[in-house]
Amino acid sequence: MPLQRFIALPGYVALAAAVVLALAWPAAAETARYWPLLAGLVLLGLPHGAVDHHVPERLGTPSRRAPLLIWYVALTAAGIALWWIAPWMALALFLVVAAVHWGAGDVWFALNVSARARFLRPWRVAAFIAARGLLPVALPLLIHPAAAAEGTGAILRAVGVESSGWAPSGVWRLAGLIAVAVAVAAAVGASVLDHRASPDPRAMRIDTAEILLLTVTMLVVPPVFAVGVYFVSWHAARHVARLMTSSPAQARLIDAGRVPAALLAWHREAAPMTLVSLAGLGILAALVWRMPVKPDAVVGSALALIAALTLPHALVVAWMDRVELGDASRRPAPVRHGDRVLGTAPGLAATRGTAH
Repeated sequence: MPLQRFIALPGYVALAAAVVLALAWPAAAETARYWPLLAGLVLLGLPHGAVDHHVPERLGTPSRRAPLLIWYVALTAAGIALWWIAPWMALALFLVVAAVHWGAGDVWFALNVSARARFLRPWRVAAFIAARGLLPVALPLLIHPAAAAEGTGAILRAVGVESSGWAPSGVWRLAGLIAVAVAVAAAVGASVLDHRASPDPRAMRIDTAEILLLTVTMLVVPPVFAVGVYFVSWHAARHVARLMTSSPAQARLIDAGRVPAALLAWHREAAPMTLVSLAGLGILAALVWRMPVKPDAVVGSALALIAALTLPHALVVAWMDRVELGDASRRPAPVRHGDRVLGTAPGLAATRGTAH
């Protein structure tokens, strides 16, 4: 399928390259720890949520954009305010929401692009989401506490809190590592069980190999660098792929193998709200920069804005999951046709009849 080549493969290459860099040239990975997030912020980081206000009509639900935008902006403003009123609570909320959102964000892609077998039990969906969410959010904090404290400290300092940051220690760190290990083992076990009757063994290899790649990346690569590469090349890219399949015009380009053209069309659609988000980042930076301009200050401000945007964005995506996926444990198994997956989720061009 074109999306596997143009969306998934670059993500694999980016994470593998980060691992190689961290092992072969650790000083370079440490020096460049902020650059993946900064470089990807305009390309996919902010844009991947910039068409959220178009989602209801794309999925066939009548909706006025203005009320949705007002709700979205209000919730984002509340999130920004929380960073000043209760920054530690805001940090905890961000980590929890990010873990759930990033984990759930892989479900659609796994079912519709990677052709993963249907989830035969609800606990297997939960294991999949837990593993895919805890690996990029919790594991870097647990394995690299000092570097993780630097990253969380950058956010807190950007909102005026003089702090060296936070990372778990002692019994909390041990409990966290056990939780991640259990989630990963359960996700791999669920994949094996779900694929026992699958006619496509490649799907299980993709599923388990992705978990292995995420695990190695978060274990080896400096956390800020690892999360930046993951966020841009994996999470944001996969959500963009999902959004493109929900647009009839962009889905037709994908079916024709013209994924770069579909990406260009999607970027044009996302450009207005991306510019608004960048303007908001500039305003936020102007309000809080009482320190010399340097990469960690830029990243701290950017992460504070991303954190504030995460809650409304995650709610929109959760609604998409309800409409497109329903109960993933009872969905019909994907049907392969050539190099495509048919009959999986209503966002794909195939289910609109254009691939028959």
